[in-house]
Amino acid sequence: MKKFKKINSILYVEDEKNIREELAEFLENFCETLYLAENGLEGLSLFKEYSPDIIISDIKMPKMNGLEMANAIFELDKDSHIIFTTAFNDQSFLHEAIEIHADGYIIKPIDLDKLESMLIKTIKIQNMRKELDLKTKYEMKKKAELETILATTIDGIAVLDLSLNFLYANSAYERMIGYSLTELKSKNVFDITILEQKSAIQEVIKEVLEKGYIDHFQKKCITKNGKKIIVDMSLAIMPENHRILIATKDITKEVNSQKKIQEYLEIIDENIITSSTDLEGRITYASKAFCNISGYSKEELIGQKHNIIKNMDTPVELYEELWDAIIKNQIWTGELKNKNKKGQSYWVYMKIYPVFNEDGMKTGYTSIRHDITNLKKIEKMAIKDALTNVYNRHFFNQTIGKYIQNAKRNEELVCFAIFDIDYFKQYNDTYGHQEGDNALIKVANEIENNLHRADDYIFRLGGEEFGILFKSNSKEYVIEYCNQFIEIIQNLKIEHSKSSISKHLSISAGLVCEEASLIENETLLYKKVDELLYKAKEQGRNQLVHNKKEV
Repeated sequence: MKKFKKINSILYVEDEKNIREELAEFLENFCETLYLAENGLEGLSLFKEYSPDIIISDIKMPKMNGLEMANAIFELDKDSHIIFTTAFNDQSFLHEAIEIHADGYIIKPIDLDKLESMLIKTIKIQNMRKELDLKTKYEMKKKAELETILATTIDGIAVLDLSLNFLYANSAYERMIGYSLTELKSKNVFDITILEQKSAIQEVIKEVLEKGYIDHFQKKCITKNGKKIIVDMSLAIMPENHRILIATKDITKEVNSQKKIQEYLEIIDENIITSSTDLEGRITYASKAFCNISGYSKEELIGQKHNIIKNMDTPVELYEELWDAIIKNQIWTGELKNKNKKGQSYWVYMKIYPVFNEDGMKTGYTSIRHDITNLKKIEKMAIKDALTNVYNRHFFNQTIGKYIQNAKRNEELVCFAIFDIDYFKQYNDTYGHQEGDNALIKVANEIENNLHRADDYIFRLGGEEFGILFKSNSKEYVIEYCNQFIEIIQNLKIEHSKSSISKHLSISAGLVCEEASLIENETLLYKKVDELLYKAKEQGRNQLVHNKKEV
């Protein structure tokens, strides 16, 4: 079993006692606590009471089935993780499971290796999200601490004679130094001055007597209880020239706060990805964190434009939108894919603010970024099939509706084909699941490599089934285009001795190509293509069947 960090709890819902007890022992390896239920009602009750990290559930169960339970759970917590187990004859339920965005499903009898991989993947996603949450909370905490640092000062007034004996002190000075006025009248300034600064005080008094005043002289004083405080003093000769007036502010807290602020600024510099530019976009400041993620030193960045980290995958329209906003003095917020000095890509969530001087004139721009590279990796994991690295069924469900609507606006043809590997179960039984996985990867790669346009999609719809979604200007071309995939897979010459139609691995396909305006909804489109795929299998496999009227 692969190494991983256990999660707190798993809820397993299964009405068949022997299956439930058999799988329970296996699931205990993945969590600290395992909750068991024999139907959806029990499962929902346990979820409400314990909020388990992952739910594994059968679909067909008495009282409340797995889908009903899942819908109820998602109403309570839309971020719940649910994996379904189901039998081969549960296809209608299975489609519903896919539509409610379950994390995955396992066909019975349960392949423990597949279940382990699915669990570990889900656990890793959870752990990465928790790490991101902790990092965000840490940054917010540090920011809050920085914003709550307050410099509290206490002002005091005192009067000295020319020999620096105290003549008068107000109550604020008394509180600051700890002596009462009576006690102070028996003391000299040097009595509350640290030894190291006595010569400096003499020089200051000499300057005051010559100039008449001095501003903001800092010294350390010793309070009545022996505490050393730092004070900021301004001294002036009073009009009769016989006395010296001192205005004193205890800046001990302020000095210490400034030290803390400097420490926090260093934390910000090291951890917050920020930069400033002039109006032309030339970099005038870059934090250490910016340098670290970009791979460039401050010397390399200052004076350069952000083109130095531009990733060529980023659409030009995005930069146009960005500049259009900030030129109008608006704050721009968005995600950008950048490139570091080594040419490696990274993602940031970014806010750009216009900067104004005291006169209200715009002087440049400041940006704050958050590294979301790991989040993007999580997003990729959520939409990509773990084995073949093509888009998964979840992303298909998210995409197809938008794809059709976009095509309707542009009055385009929408083409959807489903490919199914012929006799794949027999292939797995003959050559083993590892070779079966290798075959799936090869088939997916060949189909993907022969897609032509950026908005052509390939999906692994489940098991050995793949779908392609694309647009075309010609219905006649579509049949030829899809037939080539039949030939391409044959030409891979993957041996399949148990196939009754070919000595090599082959595929069957169903295809529909329609004006987008004629497509009622994605469900009917899928059903139509699935029926044509079934006909292709009935008619001997290793062929494409399409709707001749429409294509």
